[in-house]
Amino acid sequence: MESGKKEYRRSTIHIPERKELAIIGMILVALAVFVFLSISYQIIFIGYTILTLFIFSAYLIMWLEGARTEPILPEPKKYPHVTVVVPSFNTGDTIFECLAACKKMEYSGTFDIIVVDDGSTDGSYEKLKNEKGITLLRNEKNRGKASALNYAIRHAKGEIVACIDSDTYPQKDALQKAVKHFYEDDKVASVVVFVCVSRPKTLLQRIQEIEYWISFGFFFRTIASIDGLYVTPGPTAFYRKDVLLSLGGFDEQNLTEDMEIALRLQKNGYKIRACHETQVFTEVPATLRKLFRQRLRWYRGGVMNILKYIDLFFNPKYGQFGLFILPTTLGSGFFAALFMAWTLMSWSRGVFDWLAPFAANLPAGIAAAATNWGEGLLVFQSSWILGIFSLSIWTYFLVKSFEISNTEPQPRHMLPLVLLMWVYPFFIGFTFLMAYLHELFGMRYSW
Repeated sequence: MESGKKEYRRSTIHIPERKELAIIGMILVALAVFVFLSISYQIIFIGYTILTLFIFSAYLIMWLEGARTEPILPEPKKYPHVTVVVPSFNTGDTIFECLAACKKMEYSGTFDIIVVDDGSTDGSYEKLKNEKGITLLRNEKNRGKASALNYAIRHAKGEIVACIDSDTYPQKDALQKAVKHFYEDDKVASVVVFVCVSRPKTLLQRIQEIEYWISFGFFFRTIASIDGLYVTPGPTAFYRKDVLLSLGGFDEQNLTEDMEIALRLQKNGYKIRACHETQVFTEVPATLRKLFRQRLRWYRGGVMNILKYIDLFFNPKYGQFGLFILPTTLGSGFFAALFMAWTLMSWSRGVFDWLAPFAANLPAGIAAAATNWGEGLLVFQSSWILGIFSLSIWTYFLVKSFEISNTEPQPRHMLPLVLLMWVYPFFIGFTFLMAYLHELFGMRYSW
């Protein structure tokens, strides 16, 4: 859901005492990485490859030990009443399809639908007044998605609240399948479902389609097996209403309220389950500019929440979630930003060094370039072997992601796959770098 011109103030939230230690640690790590990169890129590259192989191997073990099969859940004795909440701001082009999909959901219990119009100016509010089968609420001014959700939750009749974005279309069985997971454990406060891309048309959307299968499919299913979910994805997530209210609802000053509420649930001892027996389909950016804006918000929100919940990191009190999941998932963005910064500087220096001999002596420049190219081919041979192992595990992850999505690999997937593996990471690393720079210079938060 677009949140329009809603402005977010710089975070003034209380951050635990370990904030200063964390910031100093991040600075020291960044300096250490840059120093070692300056001395020998090969050492750092091999070290990073070994770390990647270790992380991939850990995920492989988690998958083989418990995530391969979803649990067979019994039918609840009584299905609770569910309130479906759909926030909307200027989403007249998608919300009516969203509502149609919501109304078609088949559920053994009862459910109602609340739509919160968050100050729309595109005429969608006037059309929603004539929509049957919904309760329509209205914010006169645009207050942001979190505020709209909180408004609806206060009016919700259901024991369970299903938050569904206005550009997302759930399958008929989404409600029926997801609600069962609340009865796995008394501490389950949220259930997430498999988020997929709706009708990808552009090459960029087809890349995101596979990315979503991997992220919300394989990796979510894997980390959910050890209670490691760190985000309840905005497109669709289910919550116990009483838990949300007891925790104060969604953080209205957070750029990524779906990550913040997940971390808050984890910190307070609640569990988040993943349901991959059903899917919801969501719209994704079709252009690089829109994708950059979306991911910049995601990653800046990640930085905000890393600082807010820094006391969860490497904290044995939170088990594998604190000791492994948070450092390797949210921490990976920090290293992606560092490597992208160094890579850009290295490329600039390399281009200058490569062109310099040509300016002085063209034949000598050609000979030097050929020599350097040959040496470059030999530099990383030692890390290639480790890289092959990592690539093999990653390929296995890809195969399983396709299986989870019930999709047979087709020739049309080849180009998006190649770009996802070899080009797309540079875009992600660059966006992470921009996110950290935005935070460093205190630029205004916006959607």
